[in-house]
Amino acid sequence: MKRTLFILALTSLSLFSNAQFFRMGLKGGISSSNVKFSKATITDGANQYIVEQGDAKLGFHAGLFARVQIMGFFVQPELLFSRSQGEVMLKDVTLNDVYNEMQKFNKFDIPVIVGWKFGPARVGLGPVATILISENDGLKDKLADLTNQTVKNNFRSATFGYQVGVGLDILKTLTLDLKYEGNLSKLGTGITLGGTDYSFDQRNPQIIMSVGFFF
Repeated sequence: MKRTLFILALTSLSLFSNAQFFRMGLKGGISSSNVKFSKATITDGANQYIVEQGDAKLGFHAGLFARVQIMGFFVQPELLFSRSQGEVMLKDVTLNDVYNEMQKFNKFDIPVIVGWKFGPARVGLGPVATILISENDGLKDKLADLTNQTVKNNFRSATFGYQVGVGLDILKTLTLDLKYEGNLSKLGTGITLGGTDYSFDQRNPQIIMSVGFFF
């Protein structure tokens, strides 16, 4: 699925490059994201741990975007490398300790925004496909250290969501975007500790701020 989504993104950019009102550019920016999931309780013998959502953290993104515009209507596909992250709180109920761990994700984001342009201002929304490249899971590592057992996280290689936002074009060269990204599918479904599955709904919503430059 990773390869299929990546090929579809490149094909879309190639097809749009032949459109009459086509423009292309580079964009990058920052995001504020958290690891959002339902509270979970994990038991290891006499020890009990509670996993909860922590604070949002900053990430970044960079890549290509294209825009096809007919009158005020526009379609804007993007192909972005991004890193998002969030804090997870792990509470050791037995010892009354709290550990703040980070979950970090490297991925390709492929949003396709459809919207309307009012002078220099824009509004738009659309789907986004995400391909997970790699992850660094502090929660998994901490649980393995505390329990001395094998821990496996259950992240999905591809997920789907939506983006909605506003934008501003300046002097036909610079473009600014502020978007919210929500999730339509789960980023993760839980963890496996010592052969026992613990299920929880894990997602990675973001607030995204971008600056783009047209070629």
